[in-house]
This record gives sequence, C-alpha cells and structure tokens, in this order.
Amino acid sequence: MRGGRELEDRCDLYPSMPRAYCSHCQGTAPGTSANPQFSIKLGFDEVHGYRVVEVLKNGGAIHPFDSHFRFGRRKAEMLLTSMPALKEFGWASDEERDRFPTRIIEDTARRIKVRVHVEMHQFFEHSTGTIIEQPWLRLQAMAPDLDHLGLGVMKCRAVWSVQDDLEICLRVWFVPHSG
Repeated sequence: MRGGRELEDRCDLYPSMPRAYCSHCQGTAPGTSANPQFSIKLGFDEVHGYRVVEVLKNGGAIHPFDSHFRFGRRKAEMLLTSMPALKEFGWASDEERDRFPTRIIEDTARRIKVRVHVEMHQFFEHSTGTIIEQPWLRLQAMAPDLDHLGLGVMKCRAVWSVQDDLEICLRVWFVPHSG
C-alpha cells in the first residue's frame, strides 16, 4: 500500500500503465481484433493480365474464408464512389444494417454509377460448418458496366480505412483506359 491505497494492477508489458487504461491489456491496441490495422498491397493478376490492389487486415487476409480481397481499377473506382455507403454500413448497428436503404451513387468524373443495396448472406457456410446469415452490402455498377462486389462489415471498414491509399493507386498504379 502507498498512502493508504493499494497499488493499481499494472500491465506486464508496460508496467507504468494501469491495466484499466492499457490498450494492450484491454485488447484494443493497434493490430488487435478490436482495432485492426488495414493496409494495401499492390500486385498483378497473372491469369487476367492486369494490375490489382489487395486490402489486408493486420498484414494478412481480412477473413479466414477469403484469403485475398483484391480487385482492379474499375472495382476500386466503384468502392471509392460508394464510400459514404461503406462507412454508414460498416459502423451501423445490426438493426440499422437490416434497414439500410438502397441507393444509387454517381461519380461523373469517373463516369460510373453504382447501385448500393443490402442482401442477406444466407446459407453461407464457414469451413468450420458454422452457418453465417448476415446482411452484406452489394455494389452493382450500372450499365454499361457489369461489375459487382459484395462486402461485409469488416471489408467495408477496411476499404473505408484505406481510401486515401486507393485514391493514390488510381492516380499512380493503375493505367487509365485509353480511348
């Protein structure tokens, strides 16, 4: 005891920090499941012959059942166009996600229009056998484009977190269409 009070329980890694205020002890330090660090990795799709960007969570896959969340230039444009919806869906409550309104978002500079709506991810079975029935966000490019993407909460948060890096990729990494 010191001054009539017990010494506070201290973190083993950071002894000057009381456990109650330590992000390490609370499990909220950067790179933990409660506070993941998202990043991007540039690459090349050998099969299709184009440049891609991969979004990573703590340096690896975003989900154990989705080893690579990667896409090319046009899907990056779709994601950036849909950024307000990604943010809203990614941090919404379960009830808010269930009531998420369908919307059409247009970016005239990129010449793209995206329909954003929620679908139930029914009957998706994880490799452990667990059935996952969660709402997910579907981005559908409108004519003349045919591209589409489906994103759950973690992917929405990941893309929102790396949006500045994606903008740079569009300007530097991806070769613009000619014509």
